[in-house]
Amino acid sequence: MKIAILNGNPQESKFDAYLNETQTQLEEKGCQVDHIMLRELPLKYCTGCWGCWVKTPGVCQSDSASQEMDEKVINADFVLWAAPMKMGYPSELLKMAMDKHLPLIHPYMEVAQFEAHHQKRYASYPRLGLLVEKEPSTDALDLKLTTELFQRTALNFKSKLYFSLTSETSVSNLVERILNQSAKPLVMPKTPKPTRGIAVESIKSITLFNGSPRGSHGNSPIFLKQLADGFGGESRMINLVNTSSTSDYVQAFREANAVWLAFPLYTDSMPGIVKHFIEALEPVTGLSNNPPIGFIVQSGFPEGLHSRFIEQYLEKLAARLGSPYLGTIVKGNGEGVRMMPDEMNRNLFEGLQSLGRNLANCEQLNSAALASIAKPESFPKILLLVFQLFVRLPMAHSYFDEMLKKNNAYDRRFERPFVKEV
Repeated sequence: MKIAILNGNPQESKFDAYLNETQTQLEEKGCQVDHIMLRELPLKYCTGCWGCWVKTPGVCQSDSASQEMDEKVINADFVLWAAPMKMGYPSELLKMAMDKHLPLIHPYMEVAQFEAHHQKRYASYPRLGLLVEKEPSTDALDLKLTTELFQRTALNFKSKLYFSLTSETSVSNLVERILNQSAKPLVMPKTPKPTRGIAVESIKSITLFNGSPRGSHGNSPIFLKQLADGFGGESRMINLVNTSSTSDYVQAFREANAVWLAFPLYTDSMPGIVKHFIEALEPVTGLSNNPPIGFIVQSGFPEGLHSRFIEQYLEKLAARLGSPYLGTIVKGNGEGVRMMPDEMNRNLFEGLQSLGRNLANCEQLNSAALASIAKPESFPKILLLVFQLFVRLPMAHSYFDEMLKKNNAYDRRFERPFVKEV
C-alpha cells in the first residue's frame, strides 16, 4: 500500500515526531510511505494563472517542487493531510500545497452530488484522511468546520474523506484507520444556510483587502471597488499578494475603521496568500477595538452553495479576532466578471453598490440583495438536468478549449503526466 503524508507543520515540533512514528509503524506493516515535509520544499503560491490547465495540461510549470509532490499524491493509495491548526484552520503551508493539486483535476465541468464540479483527470484518486494538532483556542466548532471544508475539498479532488482526527489520537489508532480499506467515508455535510452580519454605527472609511492571487488583475478587486463605490466614503485597497509587506497589512487592519476581505474560492476555502494574512493576524486576536469585518467570496462554480462552507469559517474568524461580523457576500460564476463589459455586470454591480450603501447608512446588509447576488444558490432539479446535458456539449468547454488551442495544447488536454498508461 502506497501512502503519502503531507506534513504541513511550519516548524519542527513534537508533531513531526508523531508523524515520524506513524511512518515507522506503517512501514513495519509493509507500506511504502512518502513523508513529504512541506516546509523543506521550495513551494510557490498558486497564482491562478491556469497554465496547468491550458498551457501544460496536468503540470504546474512554475513550480517543480509541486510537480514532485503531485506525482507522489496521485500515485498513492492513501493521502494523509496533516498540519497544526492556525487561527482555526490547518496551516498556511498545507493550504499552499493543496492549492497546487489543481493540475490533478480537469477544468471541464460535470454534475456530481447534484452540483457542478470539475471532471477528473486521472482514472483513480487516493483515499484521504485529515490529522490536525490543536492550538490552544481550538474548540469543537473549529474542528467541525475544518472537517466539513476538507470533505468538500475531497469531493472536488474526486475522492472522499475517511476520517478527521487530532494528534490526541494514538499513533496505532491512526495507522489502523489508514490501513482499514473497508471503512466507510465520512457522511457529507449538508450545505449551511447563509450567515447574517450585524449593523455597525458610524463607518467612516473602509480598508479593502484584496485576496486575489492575481493581485490587481483579479476579479476580487472589482467586487471590492463596486462595494466601495456604493459606500461613497473613504476607502483604501491593499493587495495581499505582496506577502513581503504582511506586517504593514496587519497594522492597516488595526488602524482600519472597517475591513472588507475579498478572495476567490481556492480548493473550497481561501487561497494560500489569504491564509498567510489570517495567520499574521494572530497577535492582534482579541485586542480591544479590532475593526468590524466583512467578506466577499467569489468562485468559478455557478452555484453559491460552494462558498457557504468557508463562509461559516469566516464568521467564526471574526469572532476569534473580536471583530464585529458584517456578513459575507457570496457570488458564483465570478471568474468571468473581469472579462465582461460593465453592462453585462450591471445587476451584480448594482447589488454590490446597494450593499455598500447599507454600510454607509449603518444598516445590516440587505438579505434580498445578498440572495440575488448569490443566485443560483443551487440548481433546481429541472435546471440541474439541463446543466447536466449542457456540460456534455462541446460549447460548454469552449472557454477553456480556446485557450488550449491558442497555446497549442488542445491535443494534450486530457494528458495524465504523473501516471504511466497501461
